[in-house]
Amino acid sequence: MRNTVSVSSNAVTVLASTLINYNAVEPSLRRLDQAGVETILFVPDRYREFVGQRLGGTFSRIRSYNQLLSKARMMRLAHRYTELLVAGPEFSETYRFREWDPACSRAGLAGISLRLRSAFPSAPKQYVNSYLERLYAPFVPRVFPSNRILVVTRSDIRHLLCHPDLDVVSLMESWDHPPKAPMGYRSDTAFVWNRALQRDWREFQGDGDIRIGYPFKLRYVLEGFQKQTVARNAVLYPASFSKRSDPIFFAAELRLLKVICEATRKLGIELIVKPKPNGIRGEFDDLFDQGTHVSIAPYKDNDGSTGYFLDEQYNAERLELLSRCFAVINLGTTFAIDAAAARIPIIQLRLNDPAKFPEVTQANRWVHLDRHFFSKPELLCQISENDNPVDKIAHFIEHMDRAQSFSNYLFEWISPEQTAEEAISHIARRLMQ
Repeated sequence: MRNTVSVSSNAVTVLASTLINYNAVEPSLRRLDQAGVETILFVPDRYREFVGQRLGGTFSRIRSYNQLLSKARMMRLAHRYTELLVAGPEFSETYRFREWDPACSRAGLAGISLRLRSAFPSAPKQYVNSYLERLYAPFVPRVFPSNRILVVTRSDIRHLLCHPDLDVVSLMESWDHPPKAPMGYRSDTAFVWNRALQRDWREFQGDGDIRIGYPFKLRYVLEGFQKQTVARNAVLYPASFSKRSDPIFFAAELRLLKVICEATRKLGIELIVKPKPNGIRGEFDDLFDQGTHVSIAPYKDNDGSTGYFLDEQYNAERLELLSRCFAVINLGTTFAIDAAAARIPIIQLRLNDPAKFPEVTQANRWVHLDRHFFSKPELLCQISENDNPVDKIAHFIEHMDRAQSFSNYLFEWISPEQTAEEAISHIARRLMQ
């Protein structure tokens, strides 16, 4: 039988597959609980104790996300394969790089069939989720204790969210998610950060009710940063890749970082490299050979994926790091938005040198970068094959006008239309309607 659990008509089910996702949903979860709404939270078993301590003893409705992962496993694989067939390589350049190309390179019938499928046109991207839901809805088991679902992007149980009786509210966790891949289900309502991302969501995900929410992962800096007046002589470079998750791109970024080390050494200023939160401890140690002006910010304890939490201590460490720097040099990481929220000048790199930096040049085609970080070409530090990258970067550090203008642009882009508290209330009202 498909209906395997009893369903409460007044409850809300909240899905947080990682600590990063839990970080995004915690404010709404608390608001629902305060309003007396029966709320059932699913988190992975390894995080249940931590989340329970965060929520306190009064919140007892925490259930195992691992059990959801075990439901309809064959359907999960079929749903994933169908998504690849329908979306195809034309969904986005990001999707092609991260999902399509790796899947096509696999041996066996699945890889062969996908390679053959690439000769045919893809479905319109805005219809992929609706098609998947219509196809799988008749077969999806009922596994959630309520029909109202709050899920943080991107879900790894998206096949279960295709059940026809569900009222699914999606909360966008990161700005790069709309073009990254199909969500795999239709959202009845989606909350995004701003109107530019609202347009992205409509184009790539095809949902109708897309509302402006709040960038909760940036709340710490939007509300907590206080600009320092003391003299600062450091430039910050936040890493875009880690050795564990993107070894090829990490190696390319490490080559770029050695160029930045030379540029900062030439100017006699300190360079601080901030590892990704899921980075491997010691992965930037080779940079110490570039000079005593190079330092590495503390690594964050993690389990190698998204098993880290943006807690108060980590937020304080990031604020302290921003306060030490007069500029940020960015390749393609979200931390540039953090810097913009703190009104720190940002030297935004755009490399177009296939010979020296083929991997990084390839990233220029990723939709989220092209549309939102590269939309002001006159403000970018563009490095082509005819440029001396050391001199180009050094020039931008010495002349900060374009870096400040880019930061101002990004600050306007990220500035919320409502306060965090107003957004939390908006999300809660939608779930209680």
